[in-house]
Amino acid sequence: MLAALARPPGRAIAAFAAAEWSRPMPPPDDDAASSRLIWRTDEILIGGLQHAAGIALVLAAWVLILEDHARPAASALLPGLLIVVLSGANQIRFRAAFEQAVALIGAWTLLAPWALGFAANDPATWAHVTLGTVAVVSAVTWLKRARMIQE
Repeated sequence: MLAALARPPGRAIAAFAAAEWSRPMPPPDDDAASSRLIWRTDEILIGGLQHAAGIALVLAAWVLILEDHARPAASALLPGLLIVVLSGANQIRFRAAFEQAVALIGAWTLLAPWALGFAANDPATWAHVTLGTVAVVSAVTWLKRARMIQE
């Protein structure tokens, strides 16, 4: 023990690292590896993009209310809040039903300017179409990734 303390610290670390790296690795447990959740960068980016679309819809509703556009604001607020809640819940534990709901909400947001009759309001229409498309595409991407993982 005293001999180990007398060595310079760099040599002790190198000796420890050499002993650790030379040890053989145990074989991987296939069941444990498949059940473990590993977040990949693309999954984090897709989830962040989906969450950002929901937040942007909420902010668009706030801006539209300030401009006295009540119908487009209400049409942006509720879907925005739902997308934020569902994408947050999906980050905690993935459920296909959450992503299917986000896809439906995104489709409604995409079609709302024409369904509710405010398509002539260009900023509101562009916000709804753009953010609805982002929500639908991110939800479909999540669902495709989940299907690939299951297969």
